This record gives sequence, C-alpha cells and structure tokens, in this order.
Amino acid sequence: MAETTTNGEGLAQGHMTRKHTILIVDDARHNRTALRDILNDNYIVLEAENGQNALAVLEEKYQAVTVIILDLIMPDMSGLELLEIFHKDARYQNIPVIAMLRDINDEIECKCLEYGAWDLMRKPYDPTIVRFRVKNVIERSQMRVDDELKYRAEYDVLTGILNKSKFFYNTRNMLNIFGTEDFVFIRIDIEKFQLINSFFGMDEGDNLLKYMADYLQNVEKEYRYITYGRIEADIFAVCFSYENEKEITDFVKKFTNQMEKYPLDFDITPFFGIYLVKNRDLSINEMYDKANLASKNCKGNYIQNYFFYTKEMSEEIIKEQRIINNMKNALKNEGFVLYLQPKYELQRNSIAGAEVLVRWITADGRMISPGEFIPVFERNGFILKLDQYVWEKTCQLLAGWRDEGRKIFPVSVNISRVSLYNPKIVDVICGLTEKYNIPPEWLQLELTESAYTGNPKAIKEMMEQLQKKGFSILMDDFGSGYSSLNVLKDIAVDVLKIDMKFLDGSGDDGRSENILASVVRMAKWLNMPVVAEGAERKEQVSFLHSIGCEYVQGFYFARPMPVKEYEKLLYEQPYFEDDETRRTSNDTNAIWTANMQMEMIFSNMMQAAAIYEYSDGNIEVVRVNDAYFDMFGYHDTDRVHKEIEGSIDHVDRERFMDTFAQVVENQSTAECEVKRFLESGREIWIKLRLKYINRVGDRHIIFGCIDDITVQREMDNELAKYRLALMEEEVNEKTMLVVDDMEINRASLESIFETDYRILQAGDGEEALRILEEQNYKVDMILLDLMMPGMNGQTFMQERKNDPRILNIPVVIITADDTTEQQVLTMELGASDYIVKPFIPEIVTRRVQNVWDSTRRKKEVLQEHQK
Repeated sequence: MAETTTNGEGLAQGHMTRKHTILIVDDARHNRTALRDILNDNYIVLEAENGQNALAVLEEKYQAVTVIILDLIMPDMSGLELLEIFHKDARYQNIPVIAMLRDINDEIECKCLEYGAWDLMRKPYDPTIVRFRVKNVIERSQMRVDDELKYRAEYDVLTGILNKSKFFYNTRNMLNIFGTEDFVFIRIDIEKFQLINSFFGMDEGDNLLKYMADYLQNVEKEYRYITYGRIEADIFAVCFSYENEKEITDFVKKFTNQMEKYPLDFDITPFFGIYLVKNRDLSINEMYDKANLASKNCKGNYIQNYFFYTKEMSEEIIKEQRIINNMKNALKNEGFVLYLQPKYELQRNSIAGAEVLVRWITADGRMISPGEFIPVFERNGFILKLDQYVWEKTCQLLAGWRDEGRKIFPVSVNISRVSLYNPKIVDVICGLTEKYNIPPEWLQLELTESAYTGNPKAIKEMMEQLQKKGFSILMDDFGSGYSSLNVLKDIAVDVLKIDMKFLDGSGDDGRSENILASVVRMAKWLNMPVVAEGAERKEQVSFLHSIGCEYVQGFYFARPMPVKEYEKLLYEQPYFEDDETRRTSNDTNAIWTANMQMEMIFSNMMQAAAIYEYSDGNIEVVRVNDAYFDMFGYHDTDRVHKEIEGSIDHVDRERFMDTFAQVVENQSTAECEVKRFLESGREIWIKLRLKYINRVGDRHIIFGCIDDITVQREMDNELAKYRLALMEEEVNEKTMLVVDDMEINRASLESIFETDYRILQAGDGEEALRILEEQNYKVDMILLDLMMPGMNGQTFMQERKNDPRILNIPVVIITADDTTEQQVLTMELGASDYIVKPFIPEIVTRRVQNVWDSTRRKKEVLQEHQK
C-alpha cells in the first residue's frame, strides 16, 4: 500500500505519493545516524562514508536521488572537491546539495554557492531546521523543474525561439486580435542542410540554426506585428504584417544576404515558401502546408529561391493524392493495361517488335496519362510493384503467342530508375522468364541513359548478369544526358534508342542532322543497332533511312495501341507501305518518261541531284538541278558536262568509277564517298547514292543524289580520335594533383576522380611545388584552392607563370565564389576553368573533362602543325 504523509511535505492525506530519496555523505557514522533518525520517517535515506563512495552511489542511483546532504570536512576527498565534481557533471547539476559545516564563514559560504550548493547547515543539527531546509530545497527544485518543463513546452531548446506549437498558438492569437492587418506566412529552410552536418559536423549545423534564429530576433523590431519560430530541423517559419509585397521580397533578400555572410566554406541558400493570408479561418497548420507547397517549387530552381503559393499548387497535390488513393486498387483490379508501340525495320518497312507501355484505365473508362502517375509512383516507391506487374503481364503475353503457334517478335519493357536499385532485380526478371518458359531474347530491357549515372558500377554489374542470361539491353534516350560517350565506353549496351526530338529546334546549318548521322555511324562501329523513336513525318523517316538507321518507332508508322490491335496489325498486315513508297518501288521508269515529270521532280528537290549516262566506262552528266549548282559552285551546264575528269581526287577516282559500274552490272543501287575539288580550290567530301533507271540503246541511265558530308566526315574523324584517346587513356594512367588545405575537400574530389586519375594531394602551394618536382612534373591536371594558409593559390599561379615545366599543366581553380569577378580573376590567373564548392559530382566532372578535352585537342593541333 502507498504511504501517506501529514506533515505538508507530500500530497494531501490519503493521496498516493512517493518518498523522496536523501543521500547523506559524511565520514562520521554518528552524524549520518543522527540525520537518518531525523529524516527516516518521511524520506528514503542513503548513506556514503566518503567522496568516492558517494560517487559510486550516484553513478547507480542519481536519477532517484532528490537531495544530497554533504559534509565539507572529510579525509581523502573534501566536500568542496566533491561539490566541484557535481558542478561539472551535467547529470548531477540539478540535484540540490545542502552543505554541512560546524563553523561557516563568508569565504566558505561563497565557495559553496560558487560550486552549486543550494543551502548550508551548521552542526550540531536541529531536527526542525534540518526538516525545513530539506523541504525548502525540494520545493525549489520542483519549481525549477516545472519552469524547465514549461520552457521546453514553449521554446526550442537549441535556438531559444518559439517551438512549433507555441509559434502556431501565438500566430493564431495575433491574426485574431489584429483582424484588419494584412499578414504573410513564410516557411524557411536551407538547401542541402544535411550536407552541412555531413561535411562540417552536427555542431556546425547547430551553429547555423542559432545564427538563423538570432537574425529573426534582431529584425523583430522592424515589424509592427510578428511571430516566428523553429518548426523542426532546419525549418523555420515567420508571420508578420505587411502593407505591400515589396516588404515581403525585401525580407527574403535581406535574409538571403545574411546567410551569405555566415562564415562557412559552403554555399548557404535559404528557400522561402510564401502564403499571403487571405483566409483567416484556415488553421495555422493549413497555412503552413500552403507555404510548404510553395517552397517545393524552389527545389532544383537555381534562379529563384522563393515562391508565392497559388491555388494550382493545391490542385496538383489533390490530384497526386487521388492517384495515390486509387493506385493499389487499380493494380489489384488490373486497371493498368499494356499498350504496345510497334518498331519497324526500315529496309523492309516491316514490324520487327514493339515496346510495352502502360496505361491506367479507370473504372469509368477514363485513361490517366503515364505522365501523371509515373512520377508519383517513382516518388512513393509504388513503381517497383508496377514494374513487376508490367513485366509479368508481358511474359504472359509472349507465352500466349507461343502457345497459339504465332511467330514471336521481341518486345521491350522499361526498367524504372527505382527498380534498378532493387538488389534482386536479376532474380526477379529471370524468375519470370523461367516461370512462363520463354527465351530471354524475347524480352528486351530498356533503361534510360540518365539512369546509368546514378550508380554506374552496380548497374554495370546488373546489366552484365542479365546479358549473360541472354537478355538484350536497350539504352533509351541516348544523347539526352551529358556523358553519353562515357556511358558507351563503360557499359556495353546492345541497342541504342535515339529520340527524334534531338532534331527539334535545329537551324538550317544541318548540325543536328550531321550529329545524328555520326551517332548512327558510331553505333555501327560498335555493332549496335539503332532505334529512332518519335518519328512523326515522312521526311524524318527518309532522313533516317538515308543515314542507315535500322529501326524506327513513332506515330508516322503507328501509335501505342492495345494488345488486340497490335496483334491484328502484326499478324494480318505485317508490312507497312504507303502508296507513294509503292509507286516509287514499282515504277522506276516514271522518272525518265516525260520532260514534265523530270522538271517537276528536279524543281521540288532540295537535295543536289543529277542524271548520268554511262557507257563503256565513260560517264557523262546529262542533267542537274539547282541544288547541284549551289553545292559545287558551277554556273553553266557546259562546265558540268566536263567536270568529272578533274574534280575527283585521284585517290578516289577508281572507287568512283567502280560504283557506276556496279550499279550497271546489278541494275540496282550503290553508293560511295569521295573527295571533290571545287573551283574555289576548297576540298569537300560528298556521298553519292546511285540508282539504276533504264537502258537507252548502249547507254545506261542512272539517277544520283549527292550529299555534302564534309562536316560529318570531320565529326567522324573527331569521333575516331575520341575513341583512340579513350583507348590511350585506358593504357596510360592520368595523374591529378589536388591542392587544398581542407582534407574533406581533397577527399571529396578524390572520390569523384579516383576511377579516372591517379590522385596526389597537397595542403598548400609549397607542398604542391615539392610534389610536382618529385613527380618530375609529369602531372596531367591540377585542382587548386585559392584560399589556403602558407602559399595560397594566387601565389602558386604566379610561380607557375615563371616555370615552363608547370605552365603547360592545366589548372582548375577551386572556389566557393561563383561571381563574375571570380570568373575574371580565374582567367587573369591563367586557369583553364573553375569549380564551385560544395562539389556537385556531375558538374565538377564535366568541367574538368572539358578542360582535359581542350588541352588534349591543343596538343593534337600542335602536333599536326609541327608535322
């Protein structure tokens, strides 16, 4: 049964209470006995005969001890020494200590109070005084605890400003009281705050949070009515009255400027979500949610760090939540339906397979676009289940076609970025093909190029495992990223997919077309077929055919369609051929039968074209179009008739003649690439495509189309040099010297470049010069911090200007300053480029690679000039 008390030290009589625990520390047993007899009725009494014994008791039971009665005069460890230990140990600082001494003077009293004693008592003991002093310190202690609990309930312990609940409470009252004022609610957080904790430690992160809180406290007086508080982590909120929106943007600018002054080698960028309080009936939590929605627009936006809430933001969230609410039932009830988009083989204009896409058909028959639900699923992880659902449905489809005895064309399925991180993905995919007993070559796997950059090593291993099992890997959206060639160098894919959007917005100089043609040619070097997707117009298809692209996919041939429609198209109408194509294929004589037709063809052709007559090894140009004149710079027909003899490079002349002979012999088509000389003396490369037309007597009529492929040839040469350089890089190890006084920066850069470079490290300019000398100046790249103790970066660059052994080594400056002034300084110092802290691996890698490519190209030009 619980004990009761009647002396006023506990709760009212009859109420349950616990006894407080008193620790008596005294070397004299009779003193301990006397105190125990005084206190034993109302308290639990513990005893310790010396300081060490007291510490041992506290180590085990300090959470239960309410008061310590401490004798100041003891052998070995005095009471004052023990008080000093208590004062320094956070666990004991809140336990009241009553010091005991026979003679108490002012000096001893001050010393005791300095070390944290709450009260003092004289010997010998008066029982009544002992009981009252113990009772008083217990009550004071309880009041202190109550105050602490109240403070913690209302204030953020770290920053000293209001916590979330108290801030919400005060803001509600402020809005209610000042109902005629206009208020704004702002949510504030720091971009990549977690990196500050990671790079500089939790203490530095806490210091930044206190810095933010101090700024809010300092600017409080500038506003008539204001509340502010820390919500959680690095998230703060502020609500204040305003007269115009400029006051709001001024607050944002001033806060941002203040963060830039924080003394840390890190780009501290605050984000602001702003809600103008139009509806005071909303709860403060709803206002915060709206400000939070606005702040999400700042993520990934490097131009603007604040956004005002709009109604559309909530509608987007509602739409997303509706998708989340229905996604599980849709999967369970097979609301996700397979659609297939055919892939056509260009040479035969026939279906060669398809890509599996997914559509969401709702219960009322409405279709939800993948663009709406796929991003949501990628964010919440549901894409993992959808991926596996689509893969299994595809395997069932393939197995069904097999069981029906139909010819099987391979289909490709997409693997989302999220699924790539599933460590069991190989087992899942292989398990499905084994479950439905279908060959791996029937199921092709598509991964976007950007997905390779996330975790290239793991993805490479996963792909190799799948390829060994017999699966083909397609790289989707090739060319959309910034490291396409590096991806091809490091990861062996089986098929490239290029989106025709690559050509969108291109000018009249043909650069995009030439690059696309070069990519197709490069893929052929690597024995990789190319699928062009997104072909919507006939001229696009003709262009793809002309550059040797093997496969095409797009609305020009077929849109994504339900399975039944695909089966009908595939098995009942296997070939695609429009009327114009059919006429061109079956009636080649039509080109030469009438002058009107000839004139019409030539006048409508933008491409250089000519009609040739071939007889006994002689070639004569019969007719050319205007584009032909423009390409070669001729102005009279008579000059054209005689141009064959001297215009073709003698090295290519035999191949040129053999191509005509081949066309005549096979009465088909042929093509060749040769170098030609223009009247101006300039050399160009042309691609000549010939088609046999007809025979008139002993003369053979041949139609030719000519393309200027000079730019393409130059790009091919550049790509060949690039491939050679890649091969050389694999053989010759490159060396990089990282010069920075901060070890964390050197370690970060080493982790980024260690796969491509041998990394050397220096803490300042002097050490860097010493390492260069030790390496016999055989260093390929220097990353140099400007701000360092000892010899700083600027002094090092001055030394470099005077030393020809270092002058040709490219230098990339490390800086936290991305201003125009810093860029000018970088160039004046003689650096090739600069990188900004904190380091973003993709940007750092690209900038350094650009410098490396530029340096290597300069060396190549110099070598060619010296020849």
